[in-house]
Amino acid sequence: MKDIGNSALAIILIFVLLPIFISYRQKLGLGKDIFFSSIRAFFQLLILGFLISYIFSFSHPLVIIGYIFLMTVIASLSISKKGDYFRRTFVIVFLSIVVSISVPLSVCLIFSIVPFDAQHLIPLGGMFSGAAMVTCAVVLENMSTNQGLEETVLRKNAIKIAMLPTVQTLKTMGLVQMPGTMTGMILAGINPFTAVKYQIFIVFTLLIVSSLSAILVSFLNCKVFLNASRL
Repeated sequence: MKDIGNSALAIILIFVLLPIFISYRQKLGLGKDIFFSSIRAFFQLLILGFLISYIFSFSHPLVIIGYIFLMTVIASLSISKKGDYFRRTFVIVFLSIVVSISVPLSVCLIFSIVPFDAQHLIPLGGMFSGAAMVTCAVVLENMSTNQGLEETVLRKNAIKIAMLPTVQTLKTMGLVQMPGTMTGMILAGINPFTAVKYQIFIVFTLLIVSSLSAILVSFLNCKVFLNASRL
């Protein structure tokens, strides 16, 4: 597959200015976050590109598990709200992510879907952690802005909104879009049907991760914060 030139990457980075401009014109307050997040992602991916061979050389099980653990910590820190309740929110998010990714990773290992090595487990752990992180962030944001609702209604609304993108994606997958894993494998020259099977496994696993993380973080958030505030 042909390499992407540096000039092409530079042009793509210029297009980041478009959502920043839209945010400014619509007074969304997201311009600074978009800019710094884009710069951060750019350099983080470059660093990962340089280190990926070293990371995949990990062979000791504790090192692999430790790296996945580190990813969950970083994911939890990135969405935990700053302030008086930062520590408690971090614990809630961290526990939700750990449980939600442990289930599918355990299934993968028990049924020998992937071998216990860094090249397979670390990318999967990162993918699952990322999905759980986004879901937890949506749930927390929704619950924060709708605290006047009754607890059961609040939880249901937060879970529904957090899961809606995943469910909508499932409805049109294969018709409107060719998902990332499948597209990447086909571009790399893998048999299309093999790529499809891997994508089916990934997409349904991500559905499980999103469901578990949404339910766990909404339940724990209600028990720790909302119920405590009503005492």
